[in-house]
Amino acid sequence: MDMIATTITEHIFNQGEIKGEIKGKIKGKIELLENLFIEKVLTRKQFEKAVAPLRQQLKELME
Repeated sequence: MDMIATTITEHIFNQGEIKGEIKGKIKGKIELLENLFIEKVLTRKQFEKAVAPLRQQLKELME
């Protein structure tokens, strides 16, 4: 469902909410990969290769 802001405050709030959802999804993916690594489903190399772009996205969102 799209969010339609009627005020600047609503727009800023909506953008923050969307950014928070994206951060949550990225953190969830990182956690899933960590669990797969802990359970030895992924090697360290596979884990690092999969997590690196997610960490970069998260870093960019935090800036």
